[in-house]
Amino acid sequence: KQWYQRRVRAEVLQLHKENQSKLANQMLAMTRNLKNVSVAARDIISQDNKNLSDVQDVVDKNTAKLNKETSQLEKFNKSSGKCWVWSLISLVMVIFVVMVIFIRLFPKRQ
Repeated sequence: KQWYQRRVRAEVLQLHKENQSKLANQMLAMTRNLKNVSVAARDIISQDNKNLSDVQDVVDKNTAKLNKETSQLEKFNKSSGKCWVWSLISLVMVIFVVMVIFIRLFPKRQ
């Protein structure tokens, strides 16, 4: 009977050792997989950070260009307003002079 109990204990211990070995191998495989996934995620994140940096540089350049163009447009709008005013004043003066000449050339008949 003792021999049988020792044999059963040995088989149970052997079974536990095998299960423990399988679990250790599975954990090792899962750890490797986790490492691979982490490395891939790190690479993707670093590439995304690089892309974001590049996009930020382009946005900064475009913002600077836009500010420059806005400034030039504001200057143009201010000067063009003055141009239109002077053009209209000149037109009124020309019409006045033409009317005076017309009146002098063709006086009123009585």
